[in-house]
Amino acid sequence: MDTTAVILIVVSLVLVASVVGFAWKKSQGRITRSTRHATAPEVPRDLVDSHAVFTLLQFSGPLCSYCAAMRTILGAQVEKNPGVIAHKEVDITDYPELTSTLRVTQTPTTLLVTQGGHVHSRIRGAATARVVGAEIQHALEARKAQSDGYRI
Repeated sequence: MDTTAVILIVVSLVLVASVVGFAWKKSQGRITRSTRHATAPEVPRDLVDSHAVFTLLQFSGPLCSYCAAMRTILGAQVEKNPGVIAHKEVDITDYPELTSTLRVTQTPTTLLVTQGGHVHSRIRGAATARVVGAEIQHALEARKAQSDGYRI
């Protein structure tokens, strides 16, 4: 193989790897909010902290390096919002049926769950503290707006 062909192959591989890497990075920390209003709780009560307004339910894998980073970020959010936000971590190997039911397809996945066990929003992948904080504020504002709608 001549030198030009080798250089073209190497450059092509670097470009493809870069595009794939940027696409993967863009998918991290993506938030989706629940549009369904289920009547039955989606998350079992034993996984929801009944003393907090919302529980950050983190699904982690045993060999997930990003899960440790998310654990730190979510713990900091609990410290910023004492009594309002709680954090629980679930190992996907301990709850395979729940992982399937809640459509957890990657680790870490963090669900923002109400006291009643309903999923408010889902954070896929590793997110920044700013993204998590903004989502918590959105959830608290949405909860307040909903409760204001019931005032007479």
